[in-house]
Amino acid sequence: MDERRCPDCDVQMKKTRVTAEGIGDLYVETDRDGGVLSHLGIGYQNPLHAFLCPECGITTLYADIDTTESE
Repeated sequence: MDERRCPDCDVQMKKTRVTAEGIGDLYVETDRDGGVLSHLGIGYQNPLHAFLCPECGITTLYADIDTTESE
């Protein structure tokens, strides 16, 4: 998860931190109802990782998904 490439510039993005005024870590919250997200292995709260492109400034967020559970 530590290496991502910018979809616009095709350069390696740098891991960064996105905060909501120091309130805490960002995460994706999902329902565990056996639906699509459950089959993808997304838990109730999954941490987000932020990556910043040093060329254009685009920032992307990626959820920490365990893909081994979806098989």
